[in-house]
Amino acid sequence: MPPFFIWTEFKTMQLKTIHKERYRNRLNRIIIASILALAGISLGSSTLLIQLFSAPGAGNFWLNFTGVVLGCLVVGTALKRLKSHPYFFEVAYIWDLKHELNLIQRKLKAIQIAADRLEPEALTILAFSYAGSRLIWQLDDNTLVLSELNKADNALQQKIADAGLRISAEDYRRQLLEKF
Repeated sequence: MPPFFIWTEFKTMQLKTIHKERYRNRLNRIIIASILALAGISLGSSTLLIQLFSAPGAGNFWLNFTGVVLGCLVVGTALKRLKSHPYFFEVAYIWDLKHELNLIQRKLKAIQIAADRLEPEALTILAFSYAGSRLIWQLDDNTLVLSELNKADNALQQKIADAGLRISAEDYRRQLLEKF
């Protein structure tokens, strides 16, 4: 399995190895536990709210809705707090990577224009975007358009080599996006 990038506290990256099977197992367990907790908390709190505040024959839509909102808040807060636990390491990293790639995607048109002008920051961002996307697609078994990604990455690497630049995805920092 190829190495991938890990965020540290200061949004820098180190090369690490991720185990696809462990990632998938933990992701599935986290999803199932979240769904069960959300259902249990939502139903339990809705039932309690109805018992406490509902009149016979009254509509309970808003009490049920409040129960679901409470469930979402509890599960969301728990996931946020547990995110730094070692068990969540791979899953939390992929969540963060997807967020980072989303930030890049929002500015992709300007980044690609700058990359055509051989601006090192844009080339670094694209290199990181391609490496990150490849990792996510491989981990999620989403390989339908992987060949297109590889072509785009190969073209980028050729452009970098032809220009005689030394660009690496490892040099990516979120601050590079501020230019675009």
